[in-house]
Amino acid sequence: MTLSKQQLTTLDCEDYVLWIEGTLEQLRDRNYDQVDWENLLEEIEDMSKRERSSLRSNLAMALLHLLKWEFQPELRTGSWAGSITEHRTRILDILEDSPSLKNY
Repeated sequence: MTLSKQQLTTLDCEDYVLWIEGTLEQLRDRNYDQVDWENLLEEIEDMSKRERSSLRSNLAMALLHLLKWEFQPELRTGSWAGSITEHRTRILDILEDSPSLKNY
């Protein structure tokens, strides 16, 4: 189902997945005048922000548990070790997918 630019603009807030699918269809069909450019550009910017936020969050959690591990040895638990491993893995995955974030 091909959606018009007006329908796509409305869908951005109402049905995110349908908006994405409609936008992809318009782009694939090269119907550039029917693309909801304003929301598409905003979404691309938000994707970048989410990646940075995810990296920052995982770095913070890994650092928090590493500090606890180092400075509170009497309170060490398996959950801290698991958390450190999990967040390190997530950090490596993010950096593998987006190497430009290594300088972030």
